[in-house]
Amino acid sequence: MGATPTGSILINLVDGTRQALNGNVEWSAKIFDGRPPTEWLETDVNGTGSAELIKGLTFFDNLFDGYSVIVSAKGYQGAAWKPVNISPAKPAVVNGMLLPQEGHFNFSGATWNVLSSRRPRFAEILSTGIADAPARYQNLMEQSDGSVLACLLNLLTAMSQITLPSGKTPIDYYWQPIWDNPLFPMHQDRFFAYADQALIADVEAAASLGAFAKEPDPGLFHPGATLSYKQVQFDVTNVQLTFHQNNTLSVSGPGGSPISCVVVEPDIDYYKDLLAHFFLEVIANKLSGGLTDPREVHVLRWMAARQAGLDFDPLYTFTT
Repeated sequence: MGATPTGSILINLVDGTRQALNGNVEWSAKIFDGRPPTEWLETDVNGTGSAELIKGLTFFDNLFDGYSVIVSAKGYQGAAWKPVNISPAKPAVVNGMLLPQEGHFNFSGATWNVLSSRRPRFAEILSTGIADAPARYQNLMEQSDGSVLACLLNLLTAMSQITLPSGKTPIDYYWQPIWDNPLFPMHQDRFFAYADQALIADVEAAASLGAFAKEPDPGLFHPGATLSYKQVQFDVTNVQLTFHQNNTLSVSGPGGSPISCVVVEPDIDYYKDLLAHFFLEVIANKLSGGLTDPREVHVLRWMAARQAGLDFDPLYTFTT
């Protein structure tokens, strides 16, 4: 009989600036195979710096090959990912982001001037319907700990990476953010805007192709909502587009032609599964009085994108 086949996992780590983890940083990892907790085998690893190849992991040739990887380092928040599907053919790769424990938002790479240059569509959207966009943007940057601005940048970045059946992204449609209406406030986990109602048909078409899933009873989690669809591309941090069709606005579009708009509420949930979202996020937030944290969204969305061979760069970073 031949030797039992094995697989390997390459752990790649970055810091809060999305750059390779400093070579002096020591970290540890716990790796579990996909069997139930009473049966799984734990592999403990100690590493230094940004990369480590873990060899000799049992290959089962079934669902047990979906490994879990948990990384921790002193002075950093931990990172974890599952499933990491191994194979004897080549190393599986897991990308983790370790934020500094006492880190804060750094918007030096996301100033209004930078936004206007690198993400002009973002600046255009945030300027629609108001005359003082740069000042309002600066206020968000200085407001509290910057969570509301981080949320805005997370959502705009994530939506800019979704291609709908029309060939457009959601933000290619007309958007006019709602700044001053207490019924539709900006929060650290969502914002509201008037958007071209043609967006709805495009999202529904995406749902018919399996790219979005319709959420039943949207008013349960989003008071006043009439329609809601969630992206299903990733295991975590998918964009949800919720529509309030009873709140409409007609605006003058290019050339003076009218655009019929409806209130849209974009947000990002940690979890794809509705029950996991409800019990682990909605209920947890209600009990703690908290909201979905844009820091966690940033980390998880970056990790999910990297696992899919993509990048997620909302311009801001985390520094101490």
